Amino acid sequence: MRTVVMLCVFLVSMNGMAHKFYISIANMEYNEESERIDVSLKMTAHDFERILIKKFEKSIHIEQVKDDSEIGKYCIAYIRQNFTVRSNNQQAEFKYLGKEIDNREDLFFYFSFLKIGDPKSLNIVSNLLFSISDDQQNIVHYKYKDQTKSVTLVPSQNKADINF
Repeated sequence: MRTVVMLCVFLVSMNGMAHKFYISIANMEYNEESERIDVSLKMTAHDFERILIKKFEKSIHIEQVKDDSEIGKYCIAYIRQNFTVRSNNQQAEFKYLGKEIDNREDLFFYFSFLKIGDPKSLNIVSNLLFSISDDQQNIVHYKYKDQTKSVTLVPSQNKADINF
């Protein structure tokens, strides 16, 4: 009986600790040779699944979603619309490369921004996952040549300028 009580206490405490941080991390790096910005965007897979469940009103497991499916196309459109880069007052062209899931916890999207006016001066807007949590923070690291600058975007401050 004591074991059952201990197990119940453990399960209840684990449920309370399930998810206290809402963070996405974008690592961006300017590729001088190809004149593009390569991006690796990391977020919690089940947080992104909440976006999909809200849109499609059914349970979705992101690792089963093919990029060319209706849901896959929505994922790409969601990233394109909610993570933008501007330079010289022009929006950079988004080019999707793919995604991968790491142990059903971490979801990675890979894409590039093309036609960058001035890679030393960017305006970044990120609204990723803001619709599921007011505590969401979107951290962006941008590496240009040998320097890296970082910004943290939140629902009340969803855009920032990075200048080198």
